[in-house]
Amino acid sequence: MKKCVLNFILLLISFQVYSFQEVVEEEEIVIKQSQEKTKEENQEQLSHPKSFIPPVYEQKEVFSVKEIPNPKKNGANGFISDPNNYINALDEQELNLKLWELEQKTTAQIAVVIVKSIGQEVPKSFAVKLFEEWGIGDKEVDNGLLILTVIDQRRTEFEVGYGLEPILTDIVCHRIGTDEVVPYFKQGEFGKGMLAAASRIEEILDNPDVIDEIYAQNINYYNEKETSFFKNPFFIYLLFYSIVSLFIGGWFVIKARSIDVSKEDLYDKYQDMSKLGLGCLLFLFPFPLYFINRHVKSKLKLYRFSPRFSKKNGKQFHLKSEWAENDFLEKEQILEEKIKSKEYDVWVTEDESDILILEYEGSSRKYTNCKQCGYKTYGIISTKIIYKATYDSSGEKREDYLCKNCNYQESKTIIIPRLERSSSSSSSGGSSWSSSSSSSSFGGGSSGGGGAGVSW
Repeated sequence: MKKCVLNFILLLISFQVYSFQEVVEEEEIVIKQSQEKTKEENQEQLSHPKSFIPPVYEQKEVFSVKEIPNPKKNGANGFISDPNNYINALDEQELNLKLWELEQKTTAQIAVVIVKSIGQEVPKSFAVKLFEEWGIGDKEVDNGLLILTVIDQRRTEFEVGYGLEPILTDIVCHRIGTDEVVPYFKQGEFGKGMLAAASRIEEILDNPDVIDEIYAQNINYYNEKETSFFKNPFFIYLLFYSIVSLFIGGWFVIKARSIDVSKEDLYDKYQDMSKLGLGCLLFLFPFPLYFINRHVKSKLKLYRFSPRFSKKNGKQFHLKSEWAENDFLEKEQILEEKIKSKEYDVWVTEDESDILILEYEGSSRKYTNCKQCGYKTYGIISTKIIYKATYDSSGEKREDYLCKNCNYQESKTIIIPRLERSSSSSSSGGSSWSSSSSSSSFGGGSSGGGGAGVSW
């Protein structure tokens, strides 16, 4: 009996000791978990910025790429550059926090820029240059994204790095713009529009399967094109080009009409009409100048070869052929026709009682009137380099002139400008560009050229 009691007491003591050990172990686990949680919270507090410091803004209306304040330089630590204050302080703080959290989870870097104007530059090309200037994203994987908004052009561009292009495709970016950005921006809620876009991007990067839903939806480009067509730079250029073409064409039509109805004789009309000088304008404005040019040529032909009558006796003139007219021309005039500096039409009455010789410009522009004899037979015959131009000094050449009629000669010495070195500013600009990108607080990433833009 005593033995049984003793065993019971020992068993009870063992049970209590075991229970005490379990309690101690549980307390140790709780303490350890609490310590780990505290450690994680401390680490998060250390890495999580308490506030985001914006860059120093200069009050400007129009910005170049170099003038856009970098949100990660000179003490700034955010992701937003908003020099004209389109986003309110609360939305900016929330957006910075969301972009920071997104970078922690996915390593993708997103920069948001919103400015009043970039002048005459195209937002897409401006976004590419700004992306490269800042080097957004990790340079090893190019996982950057720039969202640029230009207020005066009512345009938002999504510029994507190579690494994000398979996920944030052109269609995906366009859909984010039309669904998230445009509705808010039309109401002037720029901060909320950017927050909605950032949330959608976060959802896609967290779960790429969401992209299937976007591709499955029908994207309607018609409305955007309809609203933005008249703001399209190409349309503006086409409209301006058409107006200028019609203005120039109208001027030539009025001028040609005034010559045609004038009371001058045919020869004077020809000279006036030939001086209209469509020239290079015909290539710059082929429509409607092509048709005007054809009309001018037909009129010139009419003025030159219409029947003529003698002012002496009223008899009709007859135009001599190219060979027959030589009997009525001086040898100097025949020479001018030979070298094509001038053309002559010889009109003679049937009884040769009256002769009319008309002078026209030839097709050659190599000759000028000689100072000695006065005929258009004076031109350059040779050019000789005396010494070549270098990068350090100018050169010199001699041009020899000769009149083919009277053999009058003359030489002219011409200074050759010194050579210009190939623009080093572009190469140095390129190096400074990359150095600027590499020294940026962003990761040094590059633009892939992908993305999309929306108008609102």
